[in-house]
Amino acid sequence: MISRGNVTVCGVAFVGLVVALITGCATMKQPALVDAKLVPAKVSPGEETVVQVKLVDPQGIVSVVVATVREYPEISFDLNDSGEYGDAVPGDSIWSYAMEVPGEAPPGEYNWDFEAYDADGNLVKIAGEGGEMAPLTAEASVEILF
Repeated sequence: MISRGNVTVCGVAFVGLVVALITGCATMKQPALVDAKLVPAKVSPGEETVVQVKLVDPQGIVSVVVATVREYPEISFDLNDSGEYGDAVPGDSIWSYAMEVPGEAPPGEYNWDFEAYDADGNLVKIAGEGGEMAPLTAEASVEILF
């Protein structure tokens, strides 16, 4: 270990880390929401559907996953991975919530937006292809039939 003033450098490991960070060689896996869906994807009023999405989060950044009906933003659910409320297997990284389609729901296709939040309630953001930061989101749809 080399000390210079207020800076302590741990030899080659430190230099390698700095070079990797500068060149972009050190990549940390970003969280992702994948395979968002409602099961079944076609339901009638009074039937149950399970809202679900797989969370890939190797660093454990995400604490809450929320699903919201785009056409009716007041309909929103916190998904879970606890094996309760429609989640089939606790800890399998598939976040879910079972809901009954309201009896008064009109027929048609409805879009669901999924968002991820950290422990402080902040929307999780990830780097896009151009390096810009964007919210971690996914989407799915369900069709209500009569």
